[in-house]
Amino acid sequence: MLQLRVILLWITGILFLLCRSVMASPDDNRGPKELLIGISFSIPPYVIQEKDNGLELEVLRQAFEVKGYTVLPSYLPLARTFMSFEDGSLDGVINVKEGMVNGHYSDIVITFQNYAISLSEKNLKIDSLQDLGGKSVAAFQRAAFILGADFANVVLSNSDYLEVADQSLQVKQLFRDRVEVIVMEEKIFKYFRKWLFNRSVALKGNYIVNERNLRRKVRYHNIFPPSEYRFAFLSAQVRDDFNEGLRTIIRNGRYEAILERYSQDMALPPT
Repeated sequence: MLQLRVILLWITGILFLLCRSVMASPDDNRGPKELLIGISFSIPPYVIQEKDNGLELEVLRQAFEVKGYTVLPSYLPLARTFMSFEDGSLDGVINVKEGMVNGHYSDIVITFQNYAISLSEKNLKIDSLQDLGGKSVAAFQRAAFILGADFANVVLSNSDYLEVADQSLQVKQLFRDRVEVIVMEEKIFKYFRKWLFNRSVALKGNYIVNERNLRRKVRYHNIFPPSEYRFAFLSAQVRDDFNEGLRTIIRNGRYEAILERYSQDMALPPT
């Protein structure tokens, strides 16, 4: 009987060790200068997951490079990103506002600027949120929640308002005259317009929207306040190191060079 009990205890111990090894993350053995950063926001040009780069990832990497860190991106859904950060599985997360997670917040890293965008030839008067009433509007997913109650009150009573998950579809709808207005962040709009342009060129104009349409002039109606985002870290020291690196690349021009390179990449070629 004693021998059987010893065997059972031995088997239990082995199973416990096996479970720990299965559950352990391969990043548990990362070095002291390797940081696992949660990336839940994957919208180009800020984050381009399939290429493991993007404007924000370059800022993240270059700021930490100043202090000798290596960034290991972990692409996860939003809820899981926050859970993994809260339980200590991640060293940091990007694109948060103060109060969203329990951590040490960086200086402001990036500012998003949403616009109501229309075709210039339509000559639409949009000077306030209320001017969106009665117009056909396509916004990004969850815009009615993200952009605040005043925006929601106007658009949710509008039968010609819709939200789409694929933001390239917003650009198609605008240039195909399917909607009068799209609500998008400026750089995201420019990225997808250039992406669609390149698709049309590659298909020799046999695409759902062609180069000529995509060259039509647009008007940016500035009716939304800017949205400032920070990064959050478990460690105050890591946060301080990131802030120092961020200030360094701002001072030496590397931050502005990243923004400028992406701006040039998103510009349409001259006619």
